[in-house]
Amino acid sequence: MKTYDIYFTDGRSTDNKGFSIKTEEKAIHMAEDMLEKGNSYIREYAGGTIMVVDSEGEMVWSKPIPD
Repeated sequence: MKTYDIYFTDGRSTDNKGFSIKTEEKAIHMAEDMLEKGNSYIREYAGGTIMVVDSEGEMVWSKPIPD
């Protein structure tokens, strides 16, 4: 069974939350929520990208993080 995690990148470095979210939809919803609320990773990776990646390493969703 696939799980999903949320990644942040700015071209120089990458971090992930370490989640094992069970559904793609829930992971995307959580990532969109983080973008809207502006958590610390959003501030740290401003101008970069937020992504949902499955446990097989495939990116299933991404959006730019506003500056």
